[in-house]
Amino acid sequence: MPIPNLKINAALPNDKKAIIQFFIRLSVLFTVWFFVYALFLGPARVIDKPVTNIITIAVVKCINFLSPSTQPISWISDPLMDGRNFLVLNNDRVFGIWDVCNGVDLMFIYISIIVLLPYAVKRKIIFSIGGIIAIILGNIIRVCALYFIYVYQKSAFDFSHHYLFTILMYVLIFYGWLLFVKKKKAIYEKGS
Repeated sequence: MPIPNLKINAALPNDKKAIIQFFIRLSVLFTVWFFVYALFLGPARVIDKPVTNIITIAVVKCINFLSPSTQPISWISDPLMDGRNFLVLNNDRVFGIWDVCNGVDLMFIYISIIVLLPYAVKRKIIFSIGGIIAIILGNIIRVCALYFIYVYQKSAFDFSHHYLFTILMYVLIFYGWLLFVKKKKAIYEKGS
């Protein structure tokens, strides 16, 4: 039996050009973000401080709701070093929340892809705001879970912190991108 003549559909030259341009723009955007963040936003904590504080406040409220005790958890900012908040129980620091764990980089990665894809601006704005909210909520859940793991199952903390919840946060981002591209057609497609 002869093998049918199968042709692999290669991307059209315009598609290849669009893909290359997309990755070039993404690289430029990441490079600009890296330098702006490293030189200005990071040291000044323009974005990090409010995001870390929002996450810390929400985590404290969740922990106090989920495990009410006579002595509730509170929080303080590290007086010696910016970028660190501590959960406090009975005047002891029991758990730290650092700026590097607040998800700002994840938000930037998520929004960068959304902005560069060829969809309507209104859709990009809605999904960007929704994605930021989802990442912050996911991060609050992640930090709460890490707190309880740290308190009750310390041996699982490193794995959970470095691998399990990192993977789950990236799954959340990929799911957001999937919803973004799945529900509507891109601007350059017919019927949009």
